[in-house]
Amino acid sequence: MMRRNAFDFIIVGGGSAGCVLANRLSADPQARVLLLEAGPRDGGLMMRMPAGVYRQYLDPRTNWSYESAPQAGMDGRRIPVPRGRVLGGSSSINSMVYLRGHPLDFDRWAATGLPHWDYAHCLPYFKRAETSDRGGSFYRGDSGPLSTERGRLESPIFDAFLDSAGEAGHVISDDLNGAQPEGFARLDSTKRRGERCSAAVAYLHPAMNRPNLTVLTGALVHQLLIEGGRAVGVRYERGGEVVEVTAKREVILSGGAINSPQLLMLSGIGPADELARHDIPVQLDLPGVGANLQDHMDVGLKFGLAKPVSIEWLDNPLAKLYVGARWLLDRSGPAASNIYEIGGFARSRPDLPHANLQFHLGPVSIEQVGTRLKLARGFMLHLSQLRQESRGRIHLASADPHDKPVIAFNFLATDSDRQEFRDGICLVREILNGSALKSLQPTPILPGPDVRSDADIDAFIRAKAETEFHPSCTCKMGVDGMAVVDPELRVRGIEGLRVVDASVMPSVTSANLNAPTIMIAEKAADMIAGAPALAPAYRPPVG
Repeated sequence: MMRRNAFDFIIVGGGSAGCVLANRLSADPQARVLLLEAGPRDGGLMMRMPAGVYRQYLDPRTNWSYESAPQAGMDGRRIPVPRGRVLGGSSSINSMVYLRGHPLDFDRWAATGLPHWDYAHCLPYFKRAETSDRGGSFYRGDSGPLSTERGRLESPIFDAFLDSAGEAGHVISDDLNGAQPEGFARLDSTKRRGERCSAAVAYLHPAMNRPNLTVLTGALVHQLLIEGGRAVGVRYERGGEVVEVTAKREVILSGGAINSPQLLMLSGIGPADELARHDIPVQLDLPGVGANLQDHMDVGLKFGLAKPVSIEWLDNPLAKLYVGARWLLDRSGPAASNIYEIGGFARSRPDLPHANLQFHLGPVSIEQVGTRLKLARGFMLHLSQLRQESRGRIHLASADPHDKPVIAFNFLATDSDRQEFRDGICLVREILNGSALKSLQPTPILPGPDVRSDADIDAFIRAKAETEFHPSCTCKMGVDGMAVVDPELRVRGIEGLRVVDASVMPSVTSANLNAPTIMIAEKAADMIAGAPALAPAYRPPVG
């Protein structure tokens, strides 16, 4: 086995958080930084083309292609869990929606003993990361690495949905990342001049030529090297060769909510009984590792349309040729869109402090047939549950780092979680009764009009719901006995080791996770470098 020269920092995982850290930490020319990514380099037309997402996330070359253990609350089904296995991580294969979450999400973190993680302390880091095409403001950044753009795809379905949502009493917001974080709106996406702006594009590519930054792809980390209660390096496999490399200052795990707890447990850090089952010597009995798994459950609602206003024509080979040529020519047209450009948030009950349901609307009906997506006249409305009561866990399948871990979501374990979906279906039907949408003559397909009773809706959700692909919270930060990392994301009980990714969230944020994950990494970069934190800023949200 070869042992390589020491770096100052070793970052395990080249996803959203890892790309941010590689850029920010290597900005110090005296710091030698190594970034290890199990997947390949990012690139290729389908990854760069926003509309290519619906083929990209099915590509096994850039996707871990996980699936859950059989879910008792979902008819024993295994739920697909795609995660990015490529530079940029899931930001290179996701649907590019840029939503930060509600301010109360972060204030809820602060209330658990994390005062510097409230919204006032997080907002400046959201802004530092971003260049918004809306321009700079109290809420939006105008000089950050990550480009965000407001959706521009025109569709009568989008217009009718917003009009009908307004008729049903929902707020129409100008900016869900701004002063009014509830209601329905045109969504922002991580795009730059008609192309995907992943964390790799935003942060890693500009730093790749720095002499103090080394980026290795195809490098699967087997184990952390622990000596005397301190992380001193990692052992990884690349091209059939097993290598050990050491870190003078810190090892930072940025593998995400599945891979980071897996690597901790493979290294002997985790619940002692779990480690014993796989004959892994215990370095530290840390029961919270892998626990507290949360995600956003999602169900796709499908509707047909009598009027020919959807974009199913994109399924025609000549149309694909035209749209592709248009995008290649000037990065415009439907191929420059991530398709789901309208969405928002609503409360299933008026007594809730903020929205617990999320919606994404696409102006075409989509069916996955094998590895192909078939388009039909109609539209898709995705309904997601934002703050589930049920909690799951990541387990090891074995002590072999090549084996995929066991993902046990424990979905729909409580009646409250089931009731939220019942309420959500009723809320959707109220919006569909709006005059603007009714004028397009929609026909419910999934669920059909006969799905009415609580038992019928429960059966539909059990059979059809999946996830919004937002696993989180499995190495939570906090001050209680189940916390894995402290408020500065240092692993409790092991020196020289941090976790920086979506796994450190104490509770899942009420929106897509890419934006808050990048914010967490921006904030962590200052902590690691010993830089002063950005000054907090706060205004109460509207609504």
